[in-house]
Amino acid sequence: MDFNTWLIFAFTIAVVIAIPGPLTLLMINSTINYGMKKSLPIILGGSLASSILITVSALGLGAVITASEILFNVIKYLGAAYLVYLGVSLWFSAKGKENGKVKAAGGNQSLALAEENELKPDSNLFFKSFMLGITNPKDIVFFVAFLPQFINTERGYTEQLITIVVTWFFVDFLCKISYGGLAKVVAARLISVSETNVLDRISAVVFVAAGLAATV
Repeated sequence: MDFNTWLIFAFTIAVVIAIPGPLTLLMINSTINYGMKKSLPIILGGSLASSILITVSALGLGAVITASEILFNVIKYLGAAYLVYLGVSLWFSAKGKENGKVKAAGGNQSLALAEENELKPDSNLFFKSFMLGITNPKDIVFFVAFLPQFINTERGYTEQLITIVVTWFFVDFLCKISYGGLAKVVAARLISVSETNVLDRISAVVFVAAGLAATV
């Protein structure tokens, strides 16, 4: 892959990755609830899943998966079920916070909310983001159709694949960090648990809706 082709590839995937999806929503919601630092595993999990799917697609296995209706549907319905599961879990998590007691320090509820979020246990965000990414059959279809446009058959295949994976990881990292930063600004403006719960429930509905839409 020459430099000009790489630039076009980097710009194209930046546009694709910047389009909000389930992983982006998970990053935003997690940053609001847990903070930026505790949400970093989402980037690693999602990028690892994408790297695996890119490699699988580049090796030709992606074409086999998309050609097999049964295998493709199994992956599709697993991904849809997991989206619904995350949505339901998030909904009840918001309900649990609503039932809990928030101790305001000097009447400052935002401070109490921040302290509560800092004490929240690890929610295994790496696994959640990895599962969201690896069970998305649409990504496999995308990579199978997209990657050949940027691979030069006259050059070393392994080197180009490494370049593609590393570039995707780097661009994905920057994009998710940017969304996390935006979420951090939103979180700083929340003044009560109820406002955080509204965002949690909106996210929950979106996850469930995305899961149901994926089965169509």
